[in-house]
Amino acid sequence: MELAGADRPDRRDMASSGPAEAPGCRRALEELIGLTRPDRARELADRLFTRFGSLGGALAACPAERIELLDHAMDVERTFRCFQRVVEQVLRAPLAERPILSSDRTVHAYLRGKIAYERAEHFCVLFLNADNELIADEIMGVGSVSAVRVWPREILKRCLELDATAILLAHNHPSGSPVPSRADRDLTETIANAARCFGIVVHDHLVVARRGILSFREVGWLK
Repeated sequence: MELAGADRPDRRDMASSGPAEAPGCRRALEELIGLTRPDRARELADRLFTRFGSLGGALAACPAERIELLDHAMDVERTFRCFQRVVEQVLRAPLAERPILSSDRTVHAYLRGKIAYERAEHFCVLFLNADNELIADEIMGVGSVSAVRVWPREILKRCLELDATAILLAHNHPSGSPVPSRADRDLTETIANAARCFGIVVHDHLVVARRGILSFREVGWLK
């Protein structure tokens, strides 16, 4: 089953808008690089911003490509990877403190930090228990810039392994637009129908992009 990149008109009004790239982000990137290379911080930050367009884009970039732009400054690359892990854990921590709701801004913030700036489509599943508490979140597929292939049976198999009674689906659109394609909607329906046979609830499918997040449940495509 494939989530195709075609058929995504610009309907940004259908999705919650995400924060614009803050003016201070370039400065923050420069300071991060400056922890290990203060003499080249501005130069390297400019390179990364020119190539990736944002702080999030620089952090989510392919490590090999980023290392090339950093002139193989591995101390800077290690700082980036450490910072990424810290940010992900900070954003994930609130999810373990209360039941998961797809409309919860902490869920949106976590997913934006995890996949919004990826340059290929990633399909993520949050596995929940009977109290809607997070058991695990896993990437179930990585694709191209406009498509990702996932198998509903593998998602359901993982649900049974984890004793999950509910799931929240999410995938990103590297294009920046959160509007789903017909294939996205068909896949969601397939997963929801299959999950229902096992007594597993699909709470929502969130399309995560730089411009915002669209909820299938909020627009009436998942009941």
